[in-house]
Amino acid sequence: MTGPADDAPHARPPEERGRLTVADRVVERVAGHAATRVDGAAAAPRRLLGIPVGESRPDAEAAVRATVHGSVATVAATVAVAWPRSVREVTDALRAGIRAEVLRVTGVEVAHVDVDVVDFVAAGAPARRVR
Repeated sequence: MTGPADDAPHARPPEERGRLTVADRVVERVAGHAATRVDGAAAAPRRLLGIPVGESRPDAEAAVRATVHGSVATVAATVAVAWPRSVREVTDALRAGIRAEVLRVTGVEVAHVDVDVVDFVAAGAPARRVR
């Protein structure tokens, strides 16, 4: 038999239930996914000894570093921008998207987002039509 409803974990305030710690890697994964959902942003090509290896891909997760201190994080993302999009517009949307998605998924507020644009991606060829 269960105890009274007052003993249920959700009946107590959050601060009495324990502490939730969100790891840096969790914020990095959420931010990396959010970054590539922004129109005009893509994952930058990976680099080996400073040389690009592969291509920029809009369907890949962006390279992101995050540091979490309690309920506040700082994020640094490395991305490519679609040509001829405005770098400022894409990075502004990127910052807003990362902040919103990290807060929604983890409850962690992103205080600062650094964006490093390292490549331009040619706009994709128009989709073929079936005749």
